[in-house]
Amino acid sequence: MSIVLGLRSKVLLLTSLFLILPWLGYQAILEMQDFLRQGQQQTLIGTTRAVATALHERPALFNTQATFLNKVQAGKDLYAYALKHPIRLDGKLNDWQDEVSKSTLYDERQALFHQKKDTNNPISFRQILGTRGEYLYGFLAVQDKQPTMRSANSRFLDNNDHLIIALSSPENELQRFIVSVEKNGWFNAFRLNGEPSNNNQPVQSQREKRIQGYWQQTEIGYNIEFRLPLAMLGEKLGFALHTTSDKTVGNIESIIATANTNDLQELGTVIVPSPKIDKILQGLSHTQSRLWVVDRHQRVLATSGNIHHASGVWPNNRTTKMESDENILQVKLLTPLYNLLFSQPNSDFVDPLKGVTQLNSDFIEQALSGEPQSDSRLTVDQKTTILAAASPIFVGDKVVGVVVAEETTNGIRALRNQALSKLFNIIIAVIVVGTLLLFLFTANIATRIRKLRDQAETSIDEQGRISKTITASNSTDEIGDLSRSLTDMVKRLSEYHRYLEKLPARLSHELGTPVAVVRSSLENLALIPQDAESQKYIERSQTGILRLNRILTNMSEATRLEQSLQSGEKVPLALNDLLSNCVQGYQMTYGEHPFVFNNFSRVLNINADPDFFVQCLDKLINNALEFSNLKSPISITLSENNQFATIKIQNSGPSLPENMSEELLNSMVSVRAQHDPDKTHLGLGLFIAKMICEYHHGTININNNIANDADGNAENSGVHVMLRFPIIEHSN
Repeated sequence: MSIVLGLRSKVLLLTSLFLILPWLGYQAILEMQDFLRQGQQQTLIGTTRAVATALHERPALFNTQATFLNKVQAGKDLYAYALKHPIRLDGKLNDWQDEVSKSTLYDERQALFHQKKDTNNPISFRQILGTRGEYLYGFLAVQDKQPTMRSANSRFLDNNDHLIIALSSPENELQRFIVSVEKNGWFNAFRLNGEPSNNNQPVQSQREKRIQGYWQQTEIGYNIEFRLPLAMLGEKLGFALHTTSDKTVGNIESIIATANTNDLQELGTVIVPSPKIDKILQGLSHTQSRLWVVDRHQRVLATSGNIHHASGVWPNNRTTKMESDENILQVKLLTPLYNLLFSQPNSDFVDPLKGVTQLNSDFIEQALSGEPQSDSRLTVDQKTTILAAASPIFVGDKVVGVVVAEETTNGIRALRNQALSKLFNIIIAVIVVGTLLLFLFTANIATRIRKLRDQAETSIDEQGRISKTITASNSTDEIGDLSRSLTDMVKRLSEYHRYLEKLPARLSHELGTPVAVVRSSLENLALIPQDAESQKYIERSQTGILRLNRILTNMSEATRLEQSLQSGEKVPLALNDLLSNCVQGYQMTYGEHPFVFNNFSRVLNINADPDFFVQCLDKLINNALEFSNLKSPISITLSENNQFATIKIQNSGPSLPENMSEELLNSMVSVRAQHDPDKTHLGLGLFIAKMICEYHHGTININNNIANDADGNAENSGVHVMLRFPIIEHSN
């Protein structure tokens, strides 16, 4: 089955090509996004180079001891975090909540000395370091089920549980301090001036008021919280926890340490966030990037900025003004739709590098080789992409650190979404306006074509006659040209039809006199005695004249009838009585054919001219007689159907040829076999009957009778004519 598409449907299909415009625009914006991303990475490299330039040739900013190490050791080389909140020395972890997760565990694996292994009392501690202001803060959470404090007024500081703090001074000298308390509470450390005691003589020491702290016993051991001025600290630091279970004997049973606190060379390095580097980064904090400065071991020396706000794009007033100028359609419909279609910038993502002390990335290792590098990574929650760049920091020809800059692509994504929104707004407006204009244009064309079609259909009536002309269009386009062509064509057809309509009357008038002259001459000639041969020719001539006269008579009848119908007068007519009387008359006239009248209705009245109506029946009955089988009945049935009187005239006999039901009602159409040369048929009988039916606002249809044979198959058996007239009165 073929699909029929109207003009509007075809235009709709054509306008669907507009949908390729958003796709093309989207691809162009994506190309622009990639270009902006490359530009952002190059900008990040430029930023890291600028920061690195400010740090070149400044060895004092870096831990020179760590610089010469091939690698740092976890637990030995220490890191002090930048504390966000003030620390109150009370032996509690309340002020260290942000740093608790970053603490380092030390247990028997880091033991320098272990006299005996007590499985019931494993010794361990967790250590946290931090800096705030001009102080280094430390917190040790010790697990020891048998803590031992110094006896009151004891001169020995090392016969009990105590903490050794060893550090290098700014002059790179070893300095050792001991924390040994008699009870919970505030303490000052003691500076050790010699080697540890031999249990016979107390260790030489003096109180160091600059190192302050708080000792607090807990359910599992005790906490040691302290602080010391950064001015005392060089580049190395270590802790050693000495524990014993019997203070009377004074034998140390376990030493767990970050490093050997008796040897300067054995101490681990300590990374303290550099205030100088922080100041330099703060001066560059308007880069909209998160900046890191790491040493050659990728330990963080300083950081600046917040990656959640580092979009790489500065907000501008123009964007804010555009957002405030958005209309209701944009806010209520388009913006929510775009939010569903486009991935939105999201600053609420998980940052795995938050608070880290070491950046372990391949591109940073490559930057340590001396060349700037860039990288990109997707956040663990896959909400955004982070771009990063790294540039080396040189002291002489040696790389001592790396500057890392990071930004998210949220800024580019926001710009992309703004560009896509503006582009799609324009495309939607173009599509809507373009489609509307196309539909209006198509509707105009379709309306004009339908109007032209309607005029063409109504210009010819059901009989094929020209009833009205087509109004020519003044438009200069193709439809206007078609309208004028159809107008000229209908005009010519109308003139031709008028000629054909007047032709029978003209022929009848023009041929009447010659035929009468020939007929009278032949009659006079027949009165003169002729031989047999001449008499035969005279008779044949008279027969031809009679046939020609009959033709003229039939043509005149059709012409006169059409003229008479224009002046006819209709009156209420009872069909039941009229048909009954007519059938009786037909039965008397055509005795060799039985006539059957079936009246299945009440009295039916129609508005009709009795003479014309009877003439119509005569034509149909004559036609039925000519085509019916000898002595076969002709039935006339009257019934009522939907306020219409239905008359069915049926005869048995030959069936109609296919596709001839409609054509038989036209003028000069006949399907008779010409057996009798004396009878001439012009096919005007049914045409006259049709004219009379239409005059009475009725319809006429001719169809074959359908009957079943012995095998139950349908076969044609004769013809029936169906007449339908509107009822004007319905009474018993």
